[in-house]
Parts: sequence; C-alpha cells; structure tokens
Amino acid sequence: MDLRVLMLIFGSGQQFRRVKAIKNTLRGRRTVSNLYWALEYGLLDFVDVLHGTDFGEDQLVLTQLVSSGLARADDTFRIQLTAKGIDQQQRYLNQLLPLKYLAVSSRYDVAKFMRRFSFASQIVSEFSYGNNQYYPQSINYFEDQLLKRWFVMNKHQDLPRHFQQLLRDFLGDLQPADLADVFVQSLVGHNFSGLTAEQVAVKRRTSTTVVALQWLQLYGMLLEKLMQAGKTSLFSPLVSGLAKSTVSSSAQATFKLFLQQKNHNLQAIATQRKIKLTTVYEHLLEVAIMSKTAAFPYRALISDDLMNQLLAHQPQNVGEWTFQDASQVIGQLAFFQFRLFQIYRSKMSDDDGSQA
Repeated sequence: MDLRVLMLIFGSGQQFRRVKAIKNTLRGRRTVSNLYWALEYGLLDFVDVLHGTDFGEDQLVLTQLVSSGLARADDTFRIQLTAKGIDQQQRYLNQLLPLKYLAVSSRYDVAKFMRRFSFASQIVSEFSYGNNQYYPQSINYFEDQLLKRWFVMNKHQDLPRHFQQLLRDFLGDLQPADLADVFVQSLVGHNFSGLTAEQVAVKRRTSTTVVALQWLQLYGMLLEKLMQAGKTSLFSPLVSGLAKSTVSSSAQATFKLFLQQKNHNLQAIATQRKIKLTTVYEHLLEVAIMSKTAAFPYRALISDDLMNQLLAHQPQNVGEWTFQDASQVIGQLAFFQFRLFQIYRSKMSDDDGSQA
C-alpha cells in the first residue's frame, strides 16, 4: 500500500492530521492515542481496515507530499491538503465506491473472506469442468479445511449453477459497471489464474493502492450480501467467523467490572484484574472512544463540578486543547479526566445532542 495515496484519501483540507496517526488507524494499532486521533479525524469507521499493513517511512511520505505541492506541514509533523491535494483526493475517490464500503473491513476480516472466495471460485470452476488435476491456491490449513468441507457438503447441490447465479446477481448490480471487471480479475478459475493488483492497475492506468482498496470495497459488499442471506444460505460457511471486535477483550472485561461496581473504585478493579491503574484508565478510554455517547457513563467519572469547569474553559477546538493548558486553569485535573472530557465533547459534536 502506498501511504502517499492513503494520506490523500484520508487527509483533510480543513484540518492538520498526523501521518503516523492515520497510518496506525488503518493498520489497526489500538493504542488509546491512536484511537483518540482516529476519533478527532472522523476515522473511527476505518480502524484496522488494512490490518497489519507495512506502509514504510512516515517522514518520507510527508516530505514527498509537501514537495509535490499536495500538502502543507506544520512543525509537529502534521499535514493539511492543499487545493492541489484536494483535487487529487477527489480523483482517487471518484475511482472508489463510497468509503462506507471500505469501513466493512473494520468490522469484518474482508481480506480473509477475499482469499476464501477466490479459492472457492477456483474449486467450483474446476469442478464444473470435471477437472481434478490442478494446482490449488495456497491458503492456510484451517481455511483449506473449511473450504473443503463446504465443497463436499454442497457439490451435489448444483453448486456451479448457484455460484454462477450469485456472481451474476452481484456483478449485475455494480455501479459503475466497470467495477465488475475489477472484481472478476481478482478471481481464479479454469484456465484463468486471475491478475494481481499491480497488473490490474497497469491496465486501468491507476494506482495499485486504488485497486487494492476497490477489491476490499467490492468484497465487503459481497460479504454483507451473503450475511444478509442468513445461515441457511449455501454460502454461509464462507462468511463464518469473520467478525472483528471493536473493543479489545481486556478492555471489555475492565468495563464490565466497572459497571458492576457501585462505588466505581478503579484501584479495586486494577487489583482484581491484576493490572496497573494506568491500564484501567486506558481500557476505559478505549471503551469510551469506541462506544456511543449514551452508552458510556461519563458522569460517573467526571463530577458535575469538574464537568462545569471543563465546559467553562474549553476552547472552540477541544481536540487541540492541551492538558498543560487545561491544568493551568483547572486545579488538580487528572489527565484521564481531561482526555475523557475531550472524547465526550468530540462525540457530542457528532451525535444528535443526546446526553451521557
């Protein structure tokens, strides 16, 4: 993945954004700091959509974007898109489906589904030609066994016809229509080995990163289509076990204990879970960031008096308010409460006005 292309797609012409924060958001680095900036940039829906991807050097990308006139940078290694950068951003977006279809990869392992479906297409295609002498795609053992069980269970159910009908229905609804070609080029079948993202990009005269994102979007659409068909669908095994948790299991455990307590003793939670108090803070902040405003008990952690002080002194852009500046006007302010307030205000600005 080309980080320069991604920074243009997920950059902003109104807001300076950290290259590292966007990179870590997309690759799924779930530190509280990364999640907080994802919230501030409106990118929470894209956490982990490019799981584990290696993007290369941040500073080099920043320098290249600035030198090419696509962005301007400040002294904290943040960039803001220029008019030229916004024009390039729009050209990339015009080649993609709405980004909500990429957000599916934040909730489900679309990349794994893509590998499953491509392998399934090879199996069904070769079966339809009565060919059992071919080189199957390389896939890990558990995925291989899942696909074999699925094939054995369904091969006598007129599987090739059902598979073909699925593709016809899905591809026939795609707009623009040329995306159907992009999708098909990712498949493997009888006498057709498919194309790499690089090969498709050359044919379409675009970026390899754009093609990779198109595939994630298209397979995300197909995944949701198959999930909507329900567990009785012939294709349901292909979408099993792909859900991702938006909150880490450890943070969920901490939050569950917090809700069970009447006095909300965070040190007691730390002792019971055998973790540091700072880790309890991090877990609660993670849950707050990833939850709806009304689903998190902000008032149990920020007293009415402190909330009123924070509201009275907050600047217009709360996301840019530093703890150092806030603590100078509000005595005995803890960083945990300060960050929690920032999360609260940021979410309130996006919500419909519901209170915590």
